[in-house]
Amino acid sequence: MPYERPSARTSPSTSWGALLDEFTDVQVADSTCQLLRRLAADWAPSTSEARPAAFKWHALVSLRDELPVAEDVTSQRTQDTRALPEEALAPGTLTFMDLGYTDTGRYLDAIEAGAHFLVRLKAQHDPKVLRVHVGKGERVRARGMRLTDALLQGVLKEEGGVIDVDVQLEKHGRTACARVVAVEGPQGERRWYLTTVGREVLTAHEVAEAYRLRWRVELLFKALKSGVGMSALRATRPGAVLSLVYAKVIALALSRLLELSLRQKAGEPDSQQATGRLALVLALALARCAPLLLSHAMMSRGVTLEQLEERILLIAEVTARSRQQRRERERRKREASLGSGG
Repeated sequence: MPYERPSARTSPSTSWGALLDEFTDVQVADSTCQLLRRLAADWAPSTSEARPAAFKWHALVSLRDELPVAEDVTSQRTQDTRALPEEALAPGTLTFMDLGYTDTGRYLDAIEAGAHFLVRLKAQHDPKVLRVHVGKGERVRARGMRLTDALLQGVLKEEGGVIDVDVQLEKHGRTACARVVAVEGPQGERRWYLTTVGREVLTAHEVAEAYRLRWRVELLFKALKSGVGMSALRATRPGAVLSLVYAKVIALALSRLLELSLRQKAGEPDSQQATGRLALVLALALARCAPLLLSHAMMSRGVTLEQLEERILLIAEVTARSRQQRRERERRKREASLGSGG
């Protein structure tokens, strides 16, 4: 029986299953870094003088099945906001992002396109208050004030540890309405969020709880590094590194699909833990067996292992060059339309 993507009612986590009733998909945008040998520093410069070479794997992960739906590989120095996969913030989706993706222009584009987002509010981001829904103080006077001014002047105060207001996002003459939520954390700190998700879908406390789902992508990164060995790359050439990275991503994705398919066939609910023990066992089996199966198939056609390696590296080099050129064109276009962010 082939694997079928979970619906809202069969999704692995009932805590966010309701979100899938409201949105076509719930996704997380994030990145993870991996050090390389010094010889790779010319094309993959890092932010460290001691370890000068490293790359970033940028991923857009669907929480429906905890698999990547888009990705990119860049040098570690590339800012996350400039490498956000173009498939992100599609109409009808909800995307979780951290502070590294802050860009008011992108938020305005998303709102105009009918996409939704939930992000942490950057300290320097000071939107204008349009209406106070939850909060004490002088609600009418707070309208039109900058959020920081309203807080410092005591015009806006928390109510039961919560602030929930409508705000105006603006950049280069463009404006749109969004929602800012503040919830008191376990240590008494105030945590700020910016979102377009309506109050009829998530209360203020549910906004904070939903944002925690972003950390599920860390389980995928952990499995990718320690489970299938992306942390042990020894290659230095761009084509070789990309070949190994994508081989490991594919192995992990296949293992996850096999795990989900087996659970569906057995009628078992999916595990709450992404890329669980069964997935890692399958990933290791695929990682070990794939080269053997490939080499056996090619040897039967008279291709030696040396010739096979040359072909793989050539294909990887050509693919990497074409992909890099396309990404560079997209980056220039994105920079022209979005500006420098903020």
